[in-house]
Amino acid sequence: MPMSKKTKVSGKAFDYSLFKRVMNFASPYKKIFYLAVSLTFLLAFFGVVRPLLLGKAIDIYVIGNDKRGLLNLTILLIILLIFEAVIQFYQTFNANLLGQSVTSDIRTQVFEKIIQFKLRYFDKTPIGTLVTRVISDIETIADIFSSGLLTILGDILKLVVVILVMFIVNWKLALYSMAPIPILLFATYIFKNAIKKAFQQVRTQVARLNTFVQEHITGIAIIQIFTKEEQEFTKFQEINKEHRDAHIKSVWAYSVFFPVVEILSATSLAFIIWWGVRGVIGNEVTFGDLVAYILFINMMYRPIRQLADNFNVLQMGMVGSERVF
Repeated sequence: MPMSKKTKVSGKAFDYSLFKRVMNFASPYKKIFYLAVSLTFLLAFFGVVRPLLLGKAIDIYVIGNDKRGLLNLTILLIILLIFEAVIQFYQTFNANLLGQSVTSDIRTQVFEKIIQFKLRYFDKTPIGTLVTRVISDIETIADIFSSGLLTILGDILKLVVVILVMFIVNWKLALYSMAPIPILLFATYIFKNAIKKAFQQVRTQVARLNTFVQEHITGIAIIQIFTKEEQEFTKFQEINKEHRDAHIKSVWAYSVFFPVVEILSATSLAFIIWWGVRGVIGNEVTFGDLVAYILFINMMYRPIRQLADNFNVLQMGMVGSERVF
């Protein structure tokens, strides 16, 4: 069955005017939003403290055989971890609370709009399309706040803070560990374009599937009267197959991208160990700094892996909001 223009999405990866319109719905919940943002920034700075403390612990307390100092530092690390866990809890809770509050308001306005339409609108518009708008499309808007915007801000800030600290502590180790980054940026660019096209197809096929199921369940009596069950089932199989294929394309993009990130992360680790061990032997680098940079590499690549996924979540929300508006 052909799709109407209403079920298609634009090719934009990000629409600022659309994003601004979504953010207007968050204005009644400014306190929750600012609290979630503040906690996100706080978490980004807390992350770099652990590798620095562990590095100092090795250089000062382990090598110096200071058991008392090592115990005190261990207690400090445990306290920091507990504090970070508490902050993470409140950040996650407030981000999801904001998302659900915003989508509840949007869904109320959308349903209020729908019941005011003239009857001829429902004659021209598939019921399944409206169901998709009110339920699944609006759910993707909640993800803008819970898994999209705030998470992306946090990941970018973590990345900036980690790289900055790495260059401050030892710029040579930082350069060696970041050698594969240009390749990663190129891979991310290709992935972003591939996942954008795949997601546009997914949303289109979701709308088709919802529309088909809604219309045929509603009109099942007519289908049975004219004995069209087999014919309509064949149509459903075709739509279901296209829905599956659209999802497989997005899965394929992830299946290629994440192994590439892991390989580049391992390459960075190999570079840092190769040069770092030589530096330790030549007294250019302390063993504690080498251990800290190994942890920094994991902290650097984790946000990069998550950024690709979270940008897709943000884009999903943008496409959903475009359909709803």
